[in-house]
Amino acid sequence: MKSPLDRQALKNKVITFLARREYSRAELVLRLKSKAESPDILEDVLDELEAAGYQSDRRFAEIFIRNRLSQCWGLERIRYELRQKGICPSLTAEVLQEQSPDWDLLARTLVEKRFGETLAADLKEQARRLRYLVNHGFSYDQAQRALKTDLQ
Repeated sequence: MKSPLDRQALKNKVITFLARREYSRAELVLRLKSKAESPDILEDVLDELEAAGYQSDRRFAEIFIRNRLSQCWGLERIRYELRQKGICPSLTAEVLQEQSPDWDLLARTLVEKRFGETLAADLKEQARRLRYLVNHGFSYDQAQRALKTDLQ
């Protein structure tokens, strides 16, 4: 069994992770808590790196949201994933407000990418497309508008 990482080794490990991509603080804690000598040392290292600007939950959220918007994910899915990664809902709302995406446009873009310009042939196909959009995090209303349907 490997010995626990001391303060400097832990700091180097975190910097190595952050050199590859952004991580939320909660992700780093989850990945490294079993490797650290103590949880207090890990928290101290993370506090130090956050103060130095190496780690930032805000920067992580901005990059994550920008990436998900480019992939045409909806609001609810983005909120859910950020919550899973330990980002507080208030920070998520703040970053989303700054980016101010057009959710209807994103939903329509996703429909065009996935289904093309053709309209659904029957109600079963319309329902399938609607479920697809809702599973991607769009509201029912946004999905309906994107599909140009009025399912009742």
